[in-house]
Amino acid sequence: MTDLMRRGLLLWTGTRLDANETVAWAIAAEQAGWHGVFVPDELSAGYSDPWTVLAAVATRTERIRLGTWITPVPHQQPWRLAHALAALDQLSGGRVIMGAGLGAPTEHRVFGGDYEPRALGRKYDEALEIITRLWSGTPFDFDGEFFTLRDATISVTPVQQPRIPILMGCWWPNKKPFRRAARFDGIMPFWPALMQEGSGPQGEEPTGSTEEELKDLVAYYRSITDQPGEILVPDRGTEEYRALAAELGVTWLLELGATELDQVRAGPPS
Repeated sequence: MTDLMRRGLLLWTGTRLDANETVAWAIAAEQAGWHGVFVPDELSAGYSDPWTVLAAVATRTERIRLGTWITPVPHQQPWRLAHALAALDQLSGGRVIMGAGLGAPTEHRVFGGDYEPRALGRKYDEALEIITRLWSGTPFDFDGEFFTLRDATISVTPVQQPRIPILMGCWWPNKKPFRRAARFDGIMPFWPALMQEGSGPQGEEPTGSTEEELKDLVAYYRSITDQPGEILVPDRGTEEYRALAAELGVTWLLELGATELDQVRAGPPS
């Protein structure tokens, strides 16, 4: 593992954590040397509100990066999301990472009706443009298919400029999310071979082994941008996988499997 590779922790145990437990785990993670903590942003799964939890973490920590895995941007009012993230970035002293995605089919069906990826993708793109323009602090007008704004601005802008880093959730082998990510700050990919059962949100099936798919998606991402950003991937827990991730230039490994506070306190694997 290279010195540049950071270790993140998803604050989810498989049985969920309440808000107070999540904050306690995040504090323990910083003390144990983890580089970042990420929280789920899924209403239908019953998790705590991510912005409330991360705001509490921000006031109790000093170093650790704070992010979501993954915020379903088309579900949000982009101006409220921009405002919440900017306030969190101010509160944390510029430690926020925005994990952005289209959202799971179940989330859309429970709270938004049908899951229509093409329409949601267009709404997603509009929302991302609005969010990043609001973070600039310069008033603007916007006329889109889904949103209309007049002389729009927000009172709080992020510490990080030109924007809070936006890492895109990307389901391989779908190419469009990676092309979208090439305009922003990195990727949080997932791929079918990682799934223990079933397939991706649009029926994606494995095209190779876990390692082969990781190689393919990183190669594709690097082929479409001259300035690839962060590459944050789940940690499979084997030395072979971690060595491959380092070889491919992965910048973050995300631990998905911690189920006990003692595992967090033990710190990231060496």
